[in-house]
Amino acid sequence: MTEPEETLEARVVALLNSADPGLVVVGALAPTPEGVEKIAPLSHIDVVADLSAQNLDWRGPGVPCAYSLRVMVRVAYADDKTGALFRDACRAVRVALVALTGDGCAALDGGGFSCDAFLLDTTTTALESLGDGDGMNKTYTATVSGRYTPTTTETEAENG
Repeated sequence: MTEPEETLEARVVALLNSADPGLVVVGALAPTPEGVEKIAPLSHIDVVADLSAQNLDWRGPGVPCAYSLRVMVRVAYADDKTGALFRDACRAVRVALVALTGDGCAALDGGGFSCDAFLLDTTTTALESLGDGDGMNKTYTATVSGRYTPTTTETEAENG
């Protein structure tokens, strides 16, 4: 069964790739094809989605839940002599995430997941050790509220 976090993460990765941030975008839960090692260059964007809270004491399809989303832009100074790559990648990420607010969160619907709300939270910028040198890291956080209703095939497989 596909977890809702996988669906959410994959949708955000696709959205960021379409925004052309100038960096490789990597989803934490996305596997690589058999025989291919999962690696990323030092400068890249990570996307992580986690279950944050179940918002109703009920078990079954469509239970409303909150998910935490983190998008981390990591750029090594060795790859960005002027700082423009980091700045431009951060701008592209922000524009893509802001587009999900309001009615825009419907862009995250699919694979059994229905988005009810997308709320941007804090950002954090920090110096980070990357490889043999330093670089910058900016993390965007958001809370995504939604419901996951597995497809009939997934429900049947789960129930045997």
